[in-house]
Amino acid sequence: MFLFICMTNLQLLIAKAIIEKEQLNNVDLLFIGDVGNGKNVCYLNKLKPLCQHVSLEANAKKTSIFKTLKRTLYAKKMMMTYKKKYDVVFFANFHVPLIHHILSVISFDEIRTFDDGTNNINKKSVMYLDSSVSFASKCFRRLMGRKYHKEDILKLDRIHYTLFPEKPNIIEKKEAITLICYNSVSSGTSIVKKILLGTVYSDAIDKKHGVLSLIQKVQSFIDDRKIDYYIPHPRELSYQFSNVENINSELIAEDIVLALLQQGLRLELYGFNTTAQINLSNIPFIENYNLKSPLLKECFNHHLGFNFNNVEL
Repeated sequence: MFLFICMTNLQLLIAKAIIEKEQLNNVDLLFIGDVGNGKNVCYLNKLKPLCQHVSLEANAKKTSIFKTLKRTLYAKKMMMTYKKKYDVVFFANFHVPLIHHILSVISFDEIRTFDDGTNNINKKSVMYLDSSVSFASKCFRRLMGRKYHKEDILKLDRIHYTLFPEKPNIIEKKEAITLICYNSVSSGTSIVKKILLGTVYSDAIDKKHGVLSLIQKVQSFIDDRKIDYYIPHPRELSYQFSNVENINSELIAEDIVLALLQQGLRLELYGFNTTAQINLSNIPFIENYNLKSPLLKECFNHHLGFNFNNVEL
């Protein structure tokens, strides 16, 4: 039996690729995220035919009082309809406490991980932050039901599936996984369309600045560059921009871009260190641009080593 724990649409696609690559049967899937998000439901439905049991659960509520015990109780509640033991558990967010609690309430023989977008290769991302915990704290948390922490997962991890096998990764035991194979022989037309891929602006903004200052910068960029399409991040649906076509779809950015390519268009793709750009970077009809700004956190301005053009926002 195999268990996949996913927290984003991209992770669902990677899970699907792993299931197909490894020809896995007897698969259960737990998705933790926004239960009202249409994209989540759309891509969860793509995996259902490959799984025996699937559920969509909300993330744990943020709390500072008895949080370890509350997460343990929530993990037990989520896993009530799942098996007690799995041969292999697959997941991406090895640094997330709720994942540690889920692993603590089930049994397993093996752990395998996969990429959480570019976080694994971005040395300024949250995955690389020091998360050392004192021995006393670990003992107390164990009494409250949490057996695992980030460093434990990294030691136990057997294989890490990555979209970027040529890049240094926080987990070294790498195996390549491919999501997108674009085989069009069309040379495209002379028509060029410009696409801006949004981000979660509250996550991207340096805390010295306000989110609205970044939104204003994005709107000015859309106006100055004459952007044709804006594709919001799956977790950022709060903002719509003027003078551009806002694409509100249940599809993720990669699928939207591929649909535009099938129309014979050439594309300029602008984004904030996004995984979607990297997934599409081997397509000759796309030119990629990374957006940089003093308003952004360091991890968003950090160069990931891909041959993209840098543009000031």
